[in-house]
This record gives sequence, C-alpha cells and structure tokens, in this order.
Amino acid sequence: TSQPRQKKYADRLSAIMITYPSTYGVFEEGVMDICTIAHENGGQVYMDGANLNAQCGLTSPGKCGADVCHLNMHKTFCIPHGGGGPGVGAIGVRSHLAPYLPSHEVVKPF
Repeated sequence: TSQPRQKKYADRLSAIMITYPSTYGVFEEGVMDICTIAHENGGQVYMDGANLNAQCGLTSPGKCGADVCHLNMHKTFCIPHGGGGPGVGAIGVRSHLAPYLPSHEVVKPF
C-alpha cells in the first residue's frame, strides 16, 4: 500500500515555502490545500510575499494559510532586489509565532 508523501514524511516535515502568486504571477488554485496538508502533518508555511501588490484586494497570506510571510517590497517600490531601504520589508507571523519575534527593551512584547 502506498501512502501519500505527506504522511510518509510527516515525522520529518518542518516547513514548506510558497511564493504566492508564483514567480510567473499565477495564483495557483491549490495553495490553501497545500497549506492545510502541511499543517495537518505538523509543518509550518513560509510565504514569499515578494509580489504582495498582486494579493491586495484578492487574498492575504493569512487567508491562504501562511504562518510566516515576508513582505519584500522591492516590486512595490520598484527598487532592485537587496537594495535596502523600503525593499527590506517586514515579516508578519501568526499569533502562535509572535513570542519568538525580536522585541524592544522599551516596547513591551505581545
């Protein structure tokens, strides 16, 4: 009997990384299913939010099922990759990962 890969490797699954929409600008239909499969088997989902402009008004990393998403703003601000400044972007996480974020000595953590 063959079992699905996600069950076969569940004890070794830590995370998956998804670029959404894809590098080609395609909104893959199965992204929510992929996130669900990862979560059901103990994994986390890291979303590359390099083209977050395309998501605006249509979806969001949280709606898709991402646990972590970096908001790389290089496309938003038309600057080269790794150009620093606003292109560095922010990182968003679901509440279960918030305690692991860096904190500030003046600002109280969550």
